[in-house]
Amino acid sequence: MKSISYTIALALTLWASAAVGQAPPPAESPADTAVLSAAEAATDSLQKPKRQNWLTRDYPSPRKAAILALAIPGGGQIYNKRWWKLPLVYGAVVGMGLTIDYNQSNYRRLRDALELKRDTMEHEFSGTSIDNERALRSLRDEFDKNTQMAYVGMFLVYTLQALEAFVDAHLKSFDIDDDIGMEIKPTLDFHGLSTPTIGLGVTIPLNRKPPTLPVAR
Repeated sequence: MKSISYTIALALTLWASAAVGQAPPPAESPADTAVLSAAEAATDSLQKPKRQNWLTRDYPSPRKAAILALAIPGGGQIYNKRWWKLPLVYGAVVGMGLTIDYNQSNYRRLRDALELKRDTMEHEFSGTSIDNERALRSLRDEFDKNTQMAYVGMFLVYTLQALEAFVDAHLKSFDIDDDIGMEIKPTLDFHGLSTPTIGLGVTIPLNRKPPTLPVAR
């Protein structure tokens, strides 16, 4: 009986060890795909520079500001991000446009009235204080002159807003050094063998180079 018991115990021991040896290894936790994809996207964004278009390349460019202002009134101011100047530009353009329309419409009215007056026909101003050829001709010529001057004004407004955008883009790229300023130093001047003269010297460092910064490692 003892041998049978020993045999059964030995068999159970071998079976348990075999079961333990055949048990599958614990499953590893899968990597978080969302974290990996975010890390890969961040790496790609750092490695690949952002693509620049015609507007963002070489910003601010005075030439591009002038081109946009000549193409569209206020385009140069938008390029320079001077939004507060747009009401001024469009106010001047609209104002000159209304001036042209007012003078041109009155010129046409007086022109037609003068032609009818010469043909001894009724016209818009019949029976008024200007119902004569001389007055009609004088007013017609005056409104004609004002119309031409308004066209010149429109051209000047159009040109000035482009010039302003060009200059403003130049000023945006103009670097002003904080260290620019006058320096007052004592001076000692020698004039031959005479007694040296003590005075004050003023120095304006216009060509001073900015200090070089250490390279980050």
